[in-house]
Amino acid sequence: MSRQFSRDFLLEVAKGSIDGYSCINKFGHNPDVDIASAPEDVWAGGGIYGFYPTTAQSMEAVSTSTNDDYSPAGTGARTIQVYGLDSNWDLQEETVQMNGTTPVALSNTYIRIYRALVLTAGSVETNDGNITIRIVTVGTVAAYIMAGDGQTQQAVYTIPNNKTGYFMKGYVGMSDGGSSVSRESVQFKWKARPANGAGDGAWQTKGQIEVINDGQP
Repeated sequence: MSRQFSRDFLLEVAKGSIDGYSCINKFGHNPDVDIASAPEDVWAGGGIYGFYPTTAQSMEAVSTSTNDDYSPAGTGARTIQVYGLDSNWDLQEETVQMNGTTPVALSNTYIRIYRALVLTAGSVETNDGNITIRIVTVGTVAAYIMAGDGQTQQAVYTIPNNKTGYFMKGYVGMSDGGSSVSRESVQFKWKARPANGAGDGAWQTKGQIEVINDGQP
């Protein structure tokens, strides 16, 4: 017997009303794309996003501000929530108690991290400093929460184990950052890599668009 849905299907999925389905809105921004640099990824850390290990890694979280502290309770971020994939590429998440500028080890190991957000905070009501989630010792950054953002801004995602993903819609934009130069342009590309990049898997461009600033600010 077929199931009929009178309401918007994607809305019902987002509400968790339909078993076996889920949806995610991936968004991000890069605050400083340099003209002379190589292409950069859309994430708040800037430059190329490089956390694609082949095995699950031990991770740590640290802030640039001592105010992002759980105990003693700081005015900034106190706890953060981290979302990613384990060694089997299955979804996992955990809560981390911040300790300011002192790195805090995460309980789980991760082969991917696709989102992190400030869960609780003091009087600042968000993170006071830049929060970095990185591989212990090596330092490769997996997630970056810019001061005041309250969560990651990174347009990267890996399809979990035993799931099939469908890209529904993409949107882009640009800002000239107050520059008086007109006719600036940015080329955006949506890229995917089959099989999580295993073996010799290569990035493939699935779509692209150019945005042009035509006029004076």
